[in-house]
Amino acid sequence: MQSRLDQFHRTGAEILAISPDIGEWARQVAQETGATFPLLSDPDLAVTIQFDMHLKPGWPMGGMGSFPEMGYVIVDGKGLIRAQRVDLRFGEHADEILLLLQKL
Repeated sequence: MQSRLDQFHRTGAEILAISPDIGEWARQVAQETGATFPLLSDPDLAVTIQFDMHLKPGWPMGGMGSFPEMGYVIVDGKGLIRAQRVDLRFGEHADEILLLLQKL
């Protein structure tokens, strides 16, 4: 996502990452990945659950509890969810995400 940040900004989008990590761990993740976009800490998974991006019973590994799933959520300027996808390789699908943003 970082390498395509300029393209996302040209669509008018802002990138935010949400992590269950707190404090120094979250900063370390941002530093290791080279991310310059905000990395928000969600240790109690409130945002993760609000956007329905957590493991659920019946899913692979769903019995492990409420852990965050990797993926993306596109929220428009009015606060409406326009796209939502659990996607472990969402960074590799930046072209697909950019196309969705351009259609908005």
